[in-house]
Amino acid sequence: MNFDQSDNKHLSNTSVGDVVAKNYKSAEIFSKYGIDFCCGGGISIEEACKKKQIDTNDVLSDLKKLDQVESKSQNFNAWDIDYLIDHIIDTHHRFVRNKTVEISAYANKVAKVYGKQYPENVTISQKFDLLSEDLIRHLSDEEETVFPLIRSVKSNRTKGIEITKEQIDSLNKHLVSMITDHDGAGQILKELRNLSNNYTPPTDACTTYRVLYNNLELFESDLHMHVHLENNILFKKAEQYI
Repeated sequence: MNFDQSDNKHLSNTSVGDVVAKNYKSAEIFSKYGIDFCCGGGISIEEACKKKQIDTNDVLSDLKKLDQVESKSQNFNAWDIDYLIDHIIDTHHRFVRNKTVEISAYANKVAKVYGKQYPENVTISQKFDLLSEDLIRHLSDEEETVFPLIRSVKSNRTKGIEITKEQIDSLNKHLVSMITDHDGAGQILKELRNLSNNYTPPTDACTTYRVLYNNLELFESDLHMHVHLENNILFKKAEQYI
């Protein structure tokens, strides 16, 4: 996306998610200002800035300074639906399944050892277990139902086969459900960040404690990208076929 434009009004009215979908490097800018580009990416830059009580012009200025040379591997918006789905499953779904087990073990250990001294870790462990349970169910729903439905609708459209009303209604229903799940996961991530003081362990924290917080931050970062690829790119591509 070319940010070097004089029409600030047009850019400020563009949704955060659309900007990131066209240039993922802009995610760094939004993260810098604490603007949610995944679950909360449906609102305009101007609205997002008002919510955060920051100057829209500061954000627009930083966006325009972005290097315009995009890496082909990160031009997710240009990827075919099937390739994008495979990437999400192979990269982000695999990451979630592997990391939830590891992080839950760390969180449980830290909660047991430091629970009395730093009780927030008990809540962190409980909330992460809840997040893990929701995400694992969510991944299964996507892989077994939502993604195959998206592939089927796209394939039929490409072949000129008529899409039934039942298929359209089903896909719309599932997309809304998936986005609702993403919003819920995003809320828990915010709570985990607040509880952990932005993933900052106390000075007397042991190695496991520090590893837990590092992993939570890494998990948040990956889930933000994961949700962005689905909400702002994959699901919008799917909607073009219905």
